[in-house]
Amino acid sequence: MTEKREILRVENLSVTIKNGSKRFSVLKDVSFVVCEGERWAIAGESGAGKSMTMKAMTALLPAGSTEYEGKILFRSDDGGWQDLLQMPYRSRRKFIAEQIAIIFQDSINALNPNERIIKQWGETVMLHRPDLSESERMEHLLEQMDIFGIRGGQETLQHFPDQLSGGMRQRIAIAMALESRARILIADEPTTSLDAISQRNTIEFIRRLLEERQWTLLFISHNLGILQYMCDHIIIMKDGCIVEQGETDELFYHGKEEYTRQLVAETMKIMGEDEVYHE
Repeated sequence: MTEKREILRVENLSVTIKNGSKRFSVLKDVSFVVCEGERWAIAGESGAGKSMTMKAMTALLPAGSTEYEGKILFRSDDGGWQDLLQMPYRSRRKFIAEQIAIIFQDSINALNPNERIIKQWGETVMLHRPDLSESERMEHLLEQMDIFGIRGGQETLQHFPDQLSGGMRQRIAIAMALESRARILIADEPTTSLDAISQRNTIEFIRRLLEERQWTLLFISHNLGILQYMCDHIIIMKDGCIVEQGETDELFYHGKEEYTRQLVAETMKIMGEDEVYHE
């Protein structure tokens, strides 16, 4: 059996946010290791530290008011390790943009309200697939719209974001994020505002994309049903700390910590078996 190659190591990561004279500890001694091609989930209740972990890893916390301890190590293309926290902030942002694709919980806010969809999306495609001609680019956009259930074809592409519904804007923003050729995909509650059919279509598309590109995944959600379906490993967080981590099915059905068992039980009670994603 081929030994898995580590791509990401978070070691004893602690994060403190300063607000005037006050200091707030938001992450405490967080450690985990991700190998290439693995699909990791980060789960927990609201305020558990899920999104804060993602923002710390991707330089999305304000540089002037954030203090870090520990390491965030990313394996570069030449096989060496880069400690993101030792890089200058601007260099870190550039490195992350090249190596990590991100789908945000509030993806709709990532769209520029002053530019038409076709300009924003088209420029994203040009950035990641410069080999496509203008006609091929349009064909690609229309194909992606069909995959994501974005109605209206070329007419929709001519609209500004505020002329579209929130759900359609989020589908477009997700599709744009997935144009990236990065090595790691981080999805932070990517389907929160989508209806059930669009949610399932998006989840299935992400799964297919992971298979095709052999991407590594970090999927952040409170929905354990989706996480169980999408991910082979899971991290359970509470109050900025990791409570438990391991293989998804093992923690889902045989969690050692009481909090893990309670979280699974409450989630299943709310969702019901009919809403659990199955193979």
